[in-house]
Amino acid sequence: MNELRNALNKLSDIRQKQLLNLEISGENVLGQIQTMRRDVNKAFDDLEAHTVAELDKMKSSQEKQVQTDVGIIRDTMGHVQKMLDDLNEGKHKGESSAFISFKKCEEILTQGQSTLRAMGVTTEVQLAFQPYTGILDYLSTLTKLGELSCTGVSLTSLPGPDHIFVKENETHYNACHGNEYTCSICDMCVLPTEQTLLADCDNKSLQLLYNKLTMISSHYLGKLPSSICYVGNSEVAVALDDENNKCTIQYICVTDGGFEYTEACQLDHYCGSMACHGDRLFVLSSDTLYLYPTRKPEGRVLHKLKNSDNYTKRCAVSPDGTRIFISRFDNNTLTTLNSDGTVLHTFTDPEMRAPSALHVSPAGHVFVGCMYGTVLQVSSDGTRKLTTIAGSGETRWDIMSLCYNTNTGDLVVGFHSGKTIAVIKLK
Repeated sequence: MNELRNALNKLSDIRQKQLLNLEISGENVLGQIQTMRRDVNKAFDDLEAHTVAELDKMKSSQEKQVQTDVGIIRDTMGHVQKMLDDLNEGKHKGESSAFISFKKCEEILTQGQSTLRAMGVTTEVQLAFQPYTGILDYLSTLTKLGELSCTGVSLTSLPGPDHIFVKENETHYNACHGNEYTCSICDMCVLPTEQTLLADCDNKSLQLLYNKLTMISSHYLGKLPSSICYVGNSEVAVALDDENNKCTIQYICVTDGGFEYTEACQLDHYCGSMACHGDRLFVLSSDTLYLYPTRKPEGRVLHKLKNSDNYTKRCAVSPDGTRIFISRFDNNTLTTLNSDGTVLHTFTDPEMRAPSALHVSPAGHVFVGCMYGTVLQVSSDGTRKLTTIAGSGETRWDIMSLCYNTNTGDLVVGFHSGKTIAVIKLK
């Protein structure tokens, strides 16, 4: 019976990992589909722009020709009218004058008849469009944007939420764009395209990196970003704080190294950290956790922090949305709430000094980074320490952000100052 129970437990774990794998791979495929849709839209936008430009050029050319013809007709009519007026007034009397008048009449008649022959052939000018119906014919033969398949994926690539990680090695990469002297990576997230997006407070910008962490592009925001999170559909929410301690949640679509602003919501409070689950956005100020529907400014208070100050606080949410985590720099704690804001646990540890970064992976792993250089892994329910991934000063001091990349098995670490980010390879 024990063997059967153990086998069933193992099978249950495998099925849970398969569900997790389906969720993550489904999100990745959705991101690819939406990227392709935007590429198709852009291709049609380009075709439309080029066609309209050709139409404008053709219309302008024809208008210029017609206006030129109108000018010639008016000039010719002017000459004819003047000649008629002169003849009617008897201005060309005498043999010599009459001969000159006769030759001018001949010249004007020849010019007028030539104008009539040249312009009188076409009685109407209009523009027309003959669409390439082959485009629509081809699209009508398609039933989807591409082929979908379900293949086996190694379950070891997605360890369970309480799998204890071991640090293999650590590498540092440049996180500054161009000639920037230093950067401050206050937050980061991994996109379904496997690109990593960094929020740089020092330079008020977003930095987009390839999956090999080479810089793709930088986007200047104009305001100080305090937090970013992925909200789906290749969109991120960026919290932008102003000098009045008010926050704007700006939604930005990230595609092919480009940044397209979509919607924005103005909040009447500061945002130090935020996390997204489905259509819910958790926003943490200095002393309050708010719950907002995404893209809507009407929210509610989910939890009030006791004895709170203005020191760094971070929030994160579990993959199933049932637990919300809050780390507090001021009292060295990690608090776990349920979905209605009730405190479930408060955890602390001697190694968790000044926690300044918090991340929950798509698989449910909980990571806490501390200002003094310690990186801890905490159980998925927030009740105990599983391991110390990096000891004090081992990685670097002034940790400010963390993000686990399920595609590569790396933990990316951002710092308050300097020019680099650290990438810790885990197994």
